[in-house]
Amino acid sequence: MSSEQITIGGSAFNVPLRYEEGHELTPGEASALNQTFHENIRNNLAKQAKDGVLTQAIVDKYATEYAFGVRAGGATRDPVQAEAMRIAKSKITAAIKAAGKKVSDVETSALNEAAKALIARDPAITTMAQERVAQAQALATGDLADLIGSLPTKATDGAADGAADAPQAQG
Repeated sequence: MSSEQITIGGSAFNVPLRYEEGHELTPGEASALNQTFHENIRNNLAKQAKDGVLTQAIVDKYATEYAFGVRAGGATRDPVQAEAMRIAKSKITAAIKAAGKKVSDVETSALNEAAKALIARDPAITTMAQERVAQAQALATGDLADLIGSLPTKATDGAADGAADAPQAQG
């Protein structure tokens, strides 16, 4: 099974890609996907609602055209490209601040375009991003069995059979 690297609490971890095209959904998976679909529509159209320009026709069009995994604005799931964007944006925001301006006054799309231009102009940013991602992947794949095996476990009173440690369902 293939995997993808994610960041949890600032550390990189490899997790399996559980679902593939054609995967038959359980009722719980279908419910979770529908909930995420509705949350994404709500989040992505919130500004138009706040501005008072959102209509049912806009919601219908957006919902019809919405596709999971496709991000507006050219966002990427490539960890090296994502890290390069973080580095470039950091450099640009530092330059904006050094010029005595507020980063919040700059349009996000303009900041993203400037970061892309900086990456294209300065190959050292991509090299640095590759090094950082490689370091994070090496940390995520390192053998920690010796550390994990020596960690003490929480004492339980036996009455709850671990229920107190179980994650709570969210509705």
